[in-house]
Amino acid sequence: MSLLAGAPNFRAVDPLPAGGGRRLRPGLIYRSGALASLTRDDTAAIEPLGIKLICDLRSASERRRFPTVWPALAPARTIAMPAESDREAGMQPLIDRLAREPGPDGARRAMLDLYGSLPRLLAPVLQAALAAAASGWGIPILLHCHVGKDRTGVAVALILTALGIERAAITTDYQETANRIDIAVETRHFARTLGMVLGRAIDPGTLDQLGRTDPAYLAAAFGAIDQIWGGPAGYFDAIGISASGRERLQALFLD
Repeated sequence: MSLLAGAPNFRAVDPLPAGGGRRLRPGLIYRSGALASLTRDDTAAIEPLGIKLICDLRSASERRRFPTVWPALAPARTIAMPAESDREAGMQPLIDRLAREPGPDGARRAMLDLYGSLPRLLAPVLQAALAAAASGWGIPILLHCHVGKDRTGVAVALILTALGIERAAITTDYQETANRIDIAVETRHFARTLGMVLGRAIDPGTLDQLGRTDPAYLAAAFGAIDQIWGGPAGYFDAIGISASGRERLQALFLD
């Protein structure tokens, strides 16, 4: 059952296993889709969670069209995606790819490419968020995009990786999104937008590829990290989260 009626994909990340028999402490990392439709009961449910930091991974246009609703009695700082990432992290690359390569195969390649680009695009937000968390004030943390699947999925996966959470558990958390949202509803909205832009109906096979929580998509993000930065340690070093910083984060987030 969803905690929030207006954000069905809002949830706490479970106490996932890390190395050395440790686990993620409950109630420290939350993830969601858009927060524009929260009810009064929803905001009342959020207040006691004590969320201090919101990472809004949506584009500027998404933020304008679907402004976040947040309880006034639970102030939280927001870190937004930088403007230069708007185009690449949003729908436009998918639209461009599907215009060139219509159909399910093109959609799958577009999703794999998107996930491969997300570690780079998310780096500024992750650096700021992890630095805030390491300082102690940015915990608990909430990460969200529009649906809570792709951008949020990779961002949460990377934070969990910095904490030493086991890769299989990270993948399981990513796939849990499929149980939390009605992908058919989300892809219908996407199909209308794509159809208007491309001037044609979008076939079900294409929508299936776009709506999946496919472990191969998440693996593409980690594959890009291995190829470009030589692995997660190199990636986190490159964005300013050193080994000692990661140890500090693990001390804060793990039991």
